[in-house]
Amino acid sequence: MTLAPTIVLVTGAYHVASSLDLLTAQLEQSGWKTNRSALATVNRPDLSAPDDIALLTNCLLRPLIVEEGADIVLYVHSYAGFPASAAIAGLSKSERSAKAQKGGIIGLIYQSAFIPTEGDTLLKMIGGQPASWHDVHPDIGLVKALDLKQTFYHDVPEPLATEACKKVLDHSLVAFNVSSGPVFYGTQHYDNRRAYIHTVNDMTLPPADQDKFVNNSGPEWDVRRINTSHSLFLSEPKMLASMVVEITKGFMATH
Repeated sequence: MTLAPTIVLVTGAYHVASSLDLLTAQLEQSGWKTNRSALATVNRPDLSAPDDIALLTNCLLRPLIVEEGADIVLYVHSYAGFPASAAIAGLSKSERSAKAQKGGIIGLIYQSAFIPTEGDTLLKMIGGQPASWHDVHPDIGLVKALDLKQTFYHDVPEPLATEACKKVLDHSLVAFNVSSGPVFYGTQHYDNRRAYIHTVNDMTLPPADQDKFVNNSGPEWDVRRINTSHSLFLSEPKMLASMVVEITKGFMATH
C-alpha cells in the first residue's frame, strides 16, 4: 500500500479556490494533506480550456508530482473534469513507477463533473445550447450565472449560501466552444482507481447528464450517489470528506 497521498482539489466554473475551504478543513482535521486550485478561465474572457489544462499541468500537478515526488489523489468538481481529463497525461503513479520515477496520481475523483470524450466541447456536452441558468454576454466574452442560490446552493444553510453567492464570478464564453483534445482517465493506469460522486438533487448539472457522462466515457467508474446539490462541499463538507477519504483509501490499496 502506498503512503498517504496529498488530496488535490480543483473547483469548477464560476468558483474561487476558497469555496473548498470547508472541505479542505475537514480533510486536514483528519490528518490528510491537501492542495487546492481554481481554474484559469474564471472571470477571464481571453482564456479557454487549453489555459486551464496548462494551469493544472504546469502550476499544480507537475510541481507536486515531478518536483516534489508526491503521490496525489485528484478531486475535480464540475467543469474542472473537462481540463483535468487532459492535464493528467503521463502523470499516473503506475506510469511513473514503471520509469522508476517518484510520485504520481493514484486515483481520480470526479464530483458531479464533466467527463469529456476526445473532441467534445462543453457546449456539446450540455446539449448544444446554453443551460437555462446561463446568462450569455458575447459582448464581453463571459457567461454569468442566474439565480445563484437555487442553481448552486439550494441546500446550503444560511448565512453560508448568501456568502457563497457573493463570491461567484463569471466564466469564459470561449471555453464552452473549444475541443477537449485527448483524454486520459480511461487508460488502464486508472482501472479500479476512478470514482464519480453523483449529486442526485443537482440543479446545476442535471443527474441525467451526469449518468450520460459516466456511461459515454467508456471505462468503469465507482459511482457514489448522494442526495445533495451541486455544491456539497458547502452543504455537506463532513460527509463529502468522509467519502473522499474512503475512496482514497481504496485507491491506496491498489498500489
